[in-house]
Amino acid sequence: MRKLALVPALLALALLAVATGGSSATAAASCPSFRVLHDDRIGPAVLPAGDYTIAIDPSSGLSCAAAAQKFTRFLEDYDGVLPRPWTLTAQGAGKAAFAMAGEAVFSVARSSAGGGGGSSSLGAICKGSFTVNASTRVGPLFFPKGAYLLYIPPRSGISCNRASVLFTRFLGAGGTLPQPWRTIAQTATFYKPDNPQRSAFRVEPLSGAGPR
Repeated sequence: MRKLALVPALLALALLAVATGGSSATAAASCPSFRVLHDDRIGPAVLPAGDYTIAIDPSSGLSCAAAAQKFTRFLEDYDGVLPRPWTLTAQGAGKAAFAMAGEAVFSVARSSAGGGGGSSSLGAICKGSFTVNASTRVGPLFFPKGAYLLYIPPRSGISCNRASVLFTRFLGAGGTLPQPWRTIAQTATFYKPDNPQRSAFRVEPLSGAGPR
């Protein structure tokens, strides 16, 4: 009689699982908190500073570490256009979903305005902002008039003051990037080819990458 009594209870639990969208085994995996260092944007997605939760679609096979790496890379993007086959759907302030070749991969959602880390791979953000007084081209990059942030990548030995001096020099070079400097256009990273990690700094619009 006790075994028979369990049947209605088990049936009720099964119906509850269906009503709530399935069991935890098929739900999106939630990763450790990720910190966005300043009010940012990626294309149309507005991402205020704070802690974010990354949720991975269970069918993607992506790990939390790989998703965090991708999110970092997209935050570094200068023009807000993601590399193919990635696409982005803005879902309101502090929320965005990323897909690859039309298949959902992971989403991000702001959880709080402060707290932990997780974005150290973005590097150190320099205090204050850098003003570009007139729209200027530097090599393949175009910098519209406005305010920008300077980032120092994790392994770089360049100081914020040195980065500011160099960027000022580049802007005044008449459109040609001085030798021996090179640039990664996708992330607006400047570096010397003989020691690309130690000599790097990155420039990003104050309001983030993508259309205003």
